Amino acid sequence: MRHYRLWATGITLCITACLPGCSRDPDGAAAPPIRDRTPPAEEIELLKITVGEPTKLTSMSHQNTSELIVSRTGVVAALYPKPPKEVKMYRVSKDGGYTWGEEIDSPANWSGAMSIGLSSGGVLKFRTDNVPIDGEPGWYEDTVYEGDDNFDSDSWKTWTTRMYVSDHAPGFDVLNPGMSKGPVIELPGGELLMPMYGQFKGDIQHRSYVARSTDRARTWHYYATIDYTPEDPNPELPGQYVGACEPSITLLPNGELLAVLRKQLAHFPGEYKPLYVCWSDDLGKTWTTPTPTMPHLMCIQPTVFALDNGVVALEYGRPGCHVAFSLDNGRTWQNRVSFSKFVTDPSKLEPTPEAPGTGSGPSVTGQFDMVKVGKNGLVVIGNDEEGTKVWPITVERVRVSPARMTLQGRILDQKGNPVAGAAVECGPNRYALDSWLEDPDTMDHFGRRPTTVGIPVLGYRPINKANDYPTVQTDGEGHYRFASVKLGEYVLTVEADDYAPQYRHIKVGPEAKAQDFSMKAGRKVSKRVEDAEGIPIAGACVVLNNWHSHTDADGFFHWSVAAVLPKTVAYRIDKRYSAGIPGSTAMRYRTLKDTVPLSQIDEHPFTLHE
Repeated sequence: MRHYRLWATGITLCITACLPGCSRDPDGAAAPPIRDRTPPAEEIELLKITVGEPTKLTSMSHQNTSELIVSRTGVVAALYPKPPKEVKMYRVSKDGGYTWGEEIDSPANWSGAMSIGLSSGGVLKFRTDNVPIDGEPGWYEDTVYEGDDNFDSDSWKTWTTRMYVSDHAPGFDVLNPGMSKGPVIELPGGELLMPMYGQFKGDIQHRSYVARSTDRARTWHYYATIDYTPEDPNPELPGQYVGACEPSITLLPNGELLAVLRKQLAHFPGEYKPLYVCWSDDLGKTWTTPTPTMPHLMCIQPTVFALDNGVVALEYGRPGCHVAFSLDNGRTWQNRVSFSKFVTDPSKLEPTPEAPGTGSGPSVTGQFDMVKVGKNGLVVIGNDEEGTKVWPITVERVRVSPARMTLQGRILDQKGNPVAGAAVECGPNRYALDSWLEDPDTMDHFGRRPTTVGIPVLGYRPINKANDYPTVQTDGEGHYRFASVKLGEYVLTVEADDYAPQYRHIKVGPEAKAQDFSMKAGRKVSKRVEDAEGIPIAGACVVLNNWHSHTDADGFFHWSVAAVLPKTVAYRIDKRYSAGIPGSTAMRYRTLKDTVPLSQIDEHPFTLHE
């Protein structure tokens, strides 16, 4: 059996904080040694992540109801819709997700990913379709499917659970208390906590909260709010704010609870709010103020687990499906593994061989699921362009020395000639894919905005001395060198006069590789977007000759333009793509559209008027 092994750095401090440790070589000259002379005593912790071969369940690549359940014994059930009628089936693995048994009819044809393997034995799967109980205000009921630890098909039995949420009020997309994401967690004393969301009386946005059961899930009561923040705490970020929804929680080794929350509503490509995180030190009664994931992780359906070795794993999606890891209890994330990068675009679906019209092709919903298996294993279910699959993962912590390496490379032009005097910056890690090419002739499946060509990419951020990120210059032969870089993930950016800037995400590991660039003729464009009072507008959508980007915190957009340079630039600027949705605060700004010569594009700021 073939495995994919990924060496990934584990740094207990924020990557940004480590950047001053990227020593510059004074003359910028290249040096043959790859390893520097750091004393052997200086070590760093790495994660050894092994992703096993996936098992294909069906050819459906566009689905959003696959899920996983794990029992106390480590047996895993993968539930998934199967064409032609999308009837739910399941298969069982008893070896951590590497091999799977025969297909079995699922006890529930449709349901969300809310479940638990009880420490006392047995598994509970919730239908997640609770309804009000007639004559009992504030009470709701849902169907529970209970099976044994091995998921034997003849072990399933059905019963009804009751839930009391007195202040719930039907919201714009959640009529009853929302329990679509999970899992349920069991506290040391045997109590169960279920992450939920919806709106309470008087709420204008979603609220995330936990319900508590002390009788093995027979009844539940509202316990505490994780987060209700009616106003967007980070309006400078693109996307449409929805409050806090789709919470997932896990019990950390230090006794705290970690919650991961979705904050984004609309599904515009690239117009995403990041996931947010917060913590509780009293087993869920009170929570810290949520903050964006660092770096930003986009953007829906989080599932979080703490492994026995202290590593926290977070599965999330849209665009694509990914798992990121944390060594500091969720304060920073690293070592992302991607299973699919495709955007949500049903227009690109093709009929499956199993059932025409059910959907396959380069499009995923981003609604995946994950469970912890054993001490330090994971299983992920979701879909890529080939269909619905399950992937087994193991995560190990190891320490290595030296903790720093030389990072070097060469900058050449398209003819192989050295580019002297180029600036090379080693900046902090980023994952968010926030720039893309638009197809102006094809609208998205909402009929609101142009579709995305291909997949979004990492956006260009120019070198800025004020950031004080380590920066060197190439010598006469185009060589550059950072003498001592702490193992980790970074974004390298290269800028040179008369060339289009280039940049890429890199990993500096135990075996450092040269990072070479082949520059194309071109230039960079930077310009500010502001309102009528001259105040910068952050997070605005800027489209230049169909290339979509966003303004930064200071209101500037940045564009790397390669030759042949256009003589004119057609631009369109929106406060947000979500401005077309009723109720959006961005609606008060008018779209700015025109054409300008490239030579004049950065002479004056763009001004958006209400």
